Amino acid sequence: MSFLDQLRKDKMQSMKNKDKVRTGVISLIMSNIALAEKEQKRELSDEESLEYVQKELKQTRDALDSIPEDRTEMRAEAQAKIDIIEEYLPAQMTEEEVRAEVVKLMEELNIQPEPKSKGLLIKEMLSRHQGKTDGKTVNKIVGEEIGK
Repeated sequence: MSFLDQLRKDKMQSMKNKDKVRTGVISLIMSNIALAEKEQKRELSDEESLEYVQKELKQTRDALDSIPEDRTEMRAEAQAKIDIIEEYLPAQMTEEEVRAEVVKLMEELNIQPEPKSKGLLIKEMLSRHQGKTDGKTVNKIVGEEIGK
């Protein structure tokens, strides 16, 4: 079953369960993927579709960060959306796992810990671990490792 088929199935189930938040999140993901397919004039692979799920997760996390602490209902709703989106992504790497991979990559590619190699490390990490981590975390950890 393709990723889009799974989304359709889950959306139908959430509609039957009258789960408006889940239905809304799934609809948003599906529409982002459909728009991308229309723009590229082809069907996206499951891996390419996951990129749009990752983008939606990032946008929702940014929205959560911008909600004031005293708006607990809005924060809870945004967190519920994040939890739903994360269900469709592969298990995310912890910071320790990302750090270990960065160190391993630096040794593997024989990269010296200097600022000019930061872009190469980030690009390589994101391509090797697509969907399992985000650019913000990788950027932070690569910066820390280079700064040592």
